[in-house]
Amino acid sequence: MTSPMTFTVEPTASAPALTLRPWQDTDIPAIVAAHRDEAMRRWLVHPIGDEDEARAWLARQDAGWAEGTRLSWAVDKEGTFVGHFAIKAASPPETLATGVGYWTAPGARGTGIASRCVKTGTEWLFGGQEIMPADEIELIHAVGNEGSCRVASKCGYVLESVLAPMPPKFPDEGHRHLRTRPV
Repeated sequence: MTSPMTFTVEPTASAPALTLRPWQDTDIPAIVAAHRDEAMRRWLVHPIGDEDEARAWLARQDAGWAEGTRLSWAVDKEGTFVGHFAIKAASPPETLATGVGYWTAPGARGTGIASRCVKTGTEWLFGGQEIMPADEIELIHAVGNEGSCRVASKCGYVLESVLAPMPPKFPDEGHRHLRTRPV
């Protein structure tokens, strides 16, 4: 069993530190509010519509920690909820690499939060930790999601392939970006 942990994403010259922290029931209203954003709903595989769905989603995040298959954090900036970051274990045959995923609340988009979380998560995964060893990390997003494509590129993930749509879960083509452990 893996217990949730907290990470600090270091500050930059122009942005304060971020905290990747375990989810709490008090996050439910913020999760629902973020998922009401149409731009975000366009790219999510499982949008959340109400507090019951948010509660069930939090239970799945807790189960992921317990099973060691999905490590998921709330992202805080100076005590304010601004997004979500997750590391997902490889699950053959669907995917052969550890994956990262994220979303940013509408008011926090375009400020580098996703990139900073992906960089920190990538460094942790390649840094010798034993919870979820990884030699390759993938970042997958829908082809039209230009923001996620910029995050991947900014974080050193190379476009490896274009994935065919797999409706209903993935109705659009996808980009599979890959980063390998430095030698």
